[in-house]
Amino acid sequence: MTRPKDYCFFGTPALLLTCIFSFSGMVLVAPAVSADTLCHFDIPAQSLNDALLRYANQAHIQLLFSADMVRGFSSKTLQGDLEPTQALELLLKNSGLSYRFIDPATATLLEQQSQIDAPSRATEVTLMDSLTVTATRPVKALTNLASPVDVVGQEAGYRVTTIASATRIDTPIKEIPQSIQTINRQLIDDQQTLFLSDALNNVSGVVSRSLLFSPVIEGTLVRGFRAEQLIDGFTQYYNPGDRESTVNVERVEVLKGANGIFYSGGSGSPVGGVINVVSKLPQREASREIGFTAGSYNFYQPHFDLNQPLNDNILFRVTAQYTDSENPIDDIHTERYNINPSLVLTDNENTTLTLQGKVSHWAQPEYQGLPATGTIAGSFRVPRDLYIGRSDIPDSTSESQAVWAKLEHHINRIWSMDLRARYSNSSFDEKIQTLFNGTFVADTPLLAPSTWALVNGELAQQQQEFSYIANAIASFDFGITHNTVLFGGDYSKLKDDGFVEAAGPIGLVDLSKPSFPVAYSDPGVGAYNQFVANTVYGGYLQWQSTIAKGLHTLLSLRLGGLEIAYDDKVVKHSNTTTRLELLPRLGAVYDVTDQLSLFAGYSEGMRGQPFVNFDSAPVPEMSQQMETGFKFEFANRLSGQVAVYQIDRQQVAVPNTGVGLFYTSSGYQRSQGIETDLLWQFSDEFQVVANYAHTNARFMLDSGGIAKGNRVAWVPEDAGRLWVNYRFKNELLTGVSLGVGVNLRSGSYIAHDNAFKVNGYHSFDATAAYEMQGLRLALTAKNLTDNDYFQPFQYFGGGYIGGGRVVPSAGASLYFSAALRF
Repeated sequence: MTRPKDYCFFGTPALLLTCIFSFSGMVLVAPAVSADTLCHFDIPAQSLNDALLRYANQAHIQLLFSADMVRGFSSKTLQGDLEPTQALELLLKNSGLSYRFIDPATATLLEQQSQIDAPSRATEVTLMDSLTVTATRPVKALTNLASPVDVVGQEAGYRVTTIASATRIDTPIKEIPQSIQTINRQLIDDQQTLFLSDALNNVSGVVSRSLLFSPVIEGTLVRGFRAEQLIDGFTQYYNPGDRESTVNVERVEVLKGANGIFYSGGSGSPVGGVINVVSKLPQREASREIGFTAGSYNFYQPHFDLNQPLNDNILFRVTAQYTDSENPIDDIHTERYNINPSLVLTDNENTTLTLQGKVSHWAQPEYQGLPATGTIAGSFRVPRDLYIGRSDIPDSTSESQAVWAKLEHHINRIWSMDLRARYSNSSFDEKIQTLFNGTFVADTPLLAPSTWALVNGELAQQQQEFSYIANAIASFDFGITHNTVLFGGDYSKLKDDGFVEAAGPIGLVDLSKPSFPVAYSDPGVGAYNQFVANTVYGGYLQWQSTIAKGLHTLLSLRLGGLEIAYDDKVVKHSNTTTRLELLPRLGAVYDVTDQLSLFAGYSEGMRGQPFVNFDSAPVPEMSQQMETGFKFEFANRLSGQVAVYQIDRQQVAVPNTGVGLFYTSSGYQRSQGIETDLLWQFSDEFQVVANYAHTNARFMLDSGGIAKGNRVAWVPEDAGRLWVNYRFKNELLTGVSLGVGVNLRSGSYIAHDNAFKVNGYHSFDATAAYEMQGLRLALTAKNLTDNDYFQPFQYFGGGYIGGGRVVPSAGASLYFSAALRF
């Protein structure tokens, strides 16, 4: 009598599976799966990389393979009860790949000799070879054991299919009920991106901060509201130091809307969205890069990238960059640098410790923009390149030093855990001669038509921040579902001490014929007298589940606490606020077909009120987001998403019109819009990135002297980006690539009172590059047609007390770069 086959499908009696649940923990005892055990497979047509991830989960085996081996391949739908060997053979059919089982539960992919000898399909992609380990446990940590850089889900070209920042677990983007866009290293290199802010133009609904804006607060907007720039999942309060460098960026992940479940450090959850900068990390294969960029306005930028494994268990990498440049604005000279060491300690099986650091510096004369009157309004015109203030004013500075660590450990096939911590010390000091017209509102003169008073001012802050995060993750099948459960907690403590001083008026300036005869002097004693302490803490639970074929659900709940302590020694004013809230996040994705998915989600957030002087105890800002849309992917060539959303933001800080420069928590804003992001990889040579956003962000109540219905400042109603890149493949032009792009923006208001509005604009950029045997040469043109336009400049008071400033376009500029990789 023939013995029936065993099955590895959860819920089948022949499996002899035992599941034990308890409040103290959940234990799932999985069977030992051999190569001849029947498993139930349900794998839709997709990239071979993603199909193999699903295969390993459903076969309950470990699968080891190089990321480059499977790049560019697709798989057909695989369904039914098969032995793991049979299923793997079907997935690898026509790929030229074979496999070998190391033991009954571990297999590795092999390249056939003819394929090894042939030219690589991915030679144009500058990614280090990486070993990807997949299994029923979370892929993210396993990937880090073998290749610390998160390249799981990274495919040829600009496409990224899997990220961890949205759920803290490597998850296919198409299965996450949230708007998510990524900018990978190849797109950054192809565009020869000099500044991180420029890279963010590739994402819909993002308004990048001005390059002239001092790194003393994060000015990026997403969906009309302020976003937070994180580094490897950690909050960077104020985002100080050299924040524009791309030398240590592996990729950028943009999570839109309220993200209160995981990202609540510093002052609380971001409202507009999260910009998570994923750092480069050590690779197993040694590599080195040195390079130099030079260009318009005396721009000089050397850099290096040293990746040197010390042995199989200790991997080391350090990147660094120095920038020295002038500016189209008179008297502006910028100097910045950053150094980024990283170390990975791993046993190559179950445990990895990643240590990272960053030392960052920025120095530049403080730029305050130009007033509305004299630029976009008024009877006279201010010189576009005017620097307001003395040319010999001392530099403003911004510094940051930080270290962070992540410990990942796999307990068994089901359970894993990670612990994370970060410490940072930062400071900034702004010195300025600023315009004054009875208040610090700069849009109109003190004396018509063109005369303002000048005031010497200084603002200094110093911060210390500690952040701790702990997570436990279980990944398991149950019945017709595949589940991943994460629960954990976080704690963040921020101390922010500072002072602000002003002295004057020290004289008058007629901006129609500007002159600044009075030297800058320190306006006060420079004693720290304003103290803020933010404490954010919470516990959370997240449950991801794939049900049957094509329904992906996400349920999350955070019990979060926020404490804000504010003490102003100048006006003898102190306040403390404590708040505890339940913050939900829930959503679902339904795969209509293998190519089209519908999604809907809801999330809430709670945020402190940083950098605001309240006349009473501050109330935390609350936010809610609803969004829905669809994600698509056709033939691994055309992919993207369309989303419709609404964000409500209550208890926003607005000026208390009867109490000087104090604020009150009485504002209410709403942003509604539609966004689309598209990636068309027409062929291996031809790639297109496009996006469009319509954003309607308004005040919903009369508050702070702002009328109901006014538009939120700085936000264009319509904006888009198009980038086309072509890489030649013919013998004569091998290694040559050309790219061209255009940014388009409609007009936007420069302050919340909507008194002045800049016109819309468009700007072209282009690149030409040549690569051969590790050498890359590139030429980049910015604002190719030399268009003149103004953009809003966020300076002083968030659009209330210091609104009315603009910054001129930089004009046409040209940059040449050379890099040698060996």
